[in-house]
Amino acid sequence: MPWEDEGDGCSSESEYELASESTYQDHIDQVISKTIGVEPIQNNDFNENSELSTNSTLDVPHESVEEGEVKESETQVDDYSEEDLIEVKDEVSSLKSKGNDIYKSGDYCGAREVYSEAIVLCRRQLNDLRSILHANRAACYLSENEFKEAEEDCSSAIELNPHYLKAILRRAQVREKLDKLSPALEDYKKVIELDPRQSIALQAVQRLPKEIEIQQEKMKEECISKLKDLGNLVLKPFGLSTENFNMVQDPNSGGYNIQFSQNKIENSCLLC
Repeated sequence: MPWEDEGDGCSSESEYELASESTYQDHIDQVISKTIGVEPIQNNDFNENSELSTNSTLDVPHESVEEGEVKESETQVDDYSEEDLIEVKDEVSSLKSKGNDIYKSGDYCGAREVYSEAIVLCRRQLNDLRSILHANRAACYLSENEFKEAEEDCSSAIELNPHYLKAILRRAQVREKLDKLSPALEDYKKVIELDPRQSIALQAVQRLPKEIEIQQEKMKEECISKLKDLGNLVLKPFGLSTENFNMVQDPNSGGYNIQFSQNKIENSCLLC
C-alpha cells in the first residue's frame, strides 16, 4: 500500500502487511513527493522501535462524503463478534491489497474508492487498520493534487493512531503546500518528538519560523491595505483620507497606535 513498509515506524508486522509491499514502497513515495514538490521520505530514517498500536479504542472519526464514493458509516459503535471479526478482517485486508495494486497501476481514483469501501467495514476493533487505510487514501488524494482532502485523511489517520509518524510527516508537508505554515511547524515538531533522526523535520523546524514571520508580515500589510481602502471610502465625503492618520508602532508592546495629523488637513484645505 502507499504508506506501509517494513521498518518505517508507521506499522507493525502483522496480517495487514503485503509480502510485496517493500518492492514498490519507494516508488509510491517518489510519486507523492514529485506531486507535492518535496523531498521523498527516507524509510530508513524512521524509528524501527515505533509500532502502530493494535489496541486502539478511539471512536471512528466523521468522514466527508464526495459524489461517486462509498458513504462511510459514522455510527459503527458495536463490536464485531469474534467469528465476524475474522471474516471482516480478511475482507478488509483483501480490499487493501486490491487498493494497493490499483494505486500501483496509477489509477489513484480507483484505489481511493476501494480504500473507502474498506474503511466502511472498519469498526473500532480495526482502528489500527482503518488508520492505515486513511493514510493510503490520503496518498491517493496527494497524487491527484487534492491537498485539502489529503490533509483531512491524514488527520483521520493520526486521530486513530497519534504516533503514526509517516502520516504526521505527510500532513506537515501537505500543510506547507496549503500555506498552513504554523500548523505544519507543529507537525514537524511532533515528528522530531517521536523520532529525532528525521532529517526532513529537522530541516523544516529551522526553516519555517522565518517563513512564518514573512507570511505574517505579508498578511498584516494586506490587512492594513484593505483597511485603508475602506477608510478612504468612509472619509472621502468629509474631504479626508487615511493619509490624515498615522499608524505608529509601540516599541514595547509591538502594537500600533493611530495618530491624527492636523497639518495634513490644513494643507489639504489650502489646496482646495
